[in-house]
Amino acid sequence: MKGYAMLKIGEVGWVEKDIPQCGPMDAICKPLAIAICTSDVHTVWEGAVGERHNMILGHECCAEVVEVGSLVKDFKPGDRVLVPAITPDWNSLEAQAGYARHSGGMRAGWLFSNF
Repeated sequence: MKGYAMLKIGEVGWVEKDIPQCGPMDAICKPLAIAICTSDVHTVWEGAVGERHNMILGHECCAEVVEVGSLVKDFKPGDRVLVPAITPDWNSLEAQAGYARHSGGMRAGWLFSNF
């Protein structure tokens, strides 16, 4: 599948990526509308979080669920969802306490979505 990516600092373009596999607690979503994030802009043009190669951009979007894992109970294919910038483990104590960006440790939700 194709994705729009940061190729290196100051350069973007289309890249070919493997189709992701759905794990038991995952959902595969088809983007419907994607927003540019200021962190993407700062990373691409200023190297804000360091050099990245083939990093897909546009991590905040509206999407349609196309597949869910065997343990997913709250979503089904066809549902429309908002995908936030931070990807936490919603079962972690930090996420349950309202600190999703620190799920699994300081900034771990953010780190997961950026690395």
